Amino acid sequence: MRQLDLLKSKKQKGKAPPAPLEFELHCALADTIKRWLNPKWMATHLPMGEHREGRINSKGQRYSPTAMRLKRMGVTPGWPDFMFVGPGPRIFFLELKRKGSGRVSERQAAVFAHLAASGFGLLVTDSFDDAVATLKSLGILLSNIEVQ
Repeated sequence: MRQLDLLKSKKQKGKAPPAPLEFELHCALADTIKRWLNPKWMATHLPMGEHREGRINSKGQRYSPTAMRLKRMGVTPGWPDFMFVGPGPRIFFLELKRKGSGRVSERQAAVFAHLAASGFGLLVTDSFDDAVATLKSLGILLSNIEVQ
């Protein structure tokens, strides 16, 4: 469905709405996980790349007390958004990107390569449907569900 742009001429046929924000994809997947997670699995979201409010120090430099505190506690950038732990033990990671952006930072690429070399499953996708289908195929989400 196309959205009419009311600020354009009458001949304007409209334009496609923007892709959902990454936050919206995360929330949709988190809701699906909460409802349909296989009871043999556990899941969590790892919000390590979230924007932190900044302050200005006496030298005029911007800094974030929250980011500094998390870094001091050992949080490192580049980790995937979701982690799933199941029987076996099996561990699977999932990184969701905004549709069309799909950019993986250098730090993410290094972490993802390490996880893959360590034998962990990993999916990087900008598709909610792809994420759900993969989680179902791995038995992380119950296989008898249909998400629309």
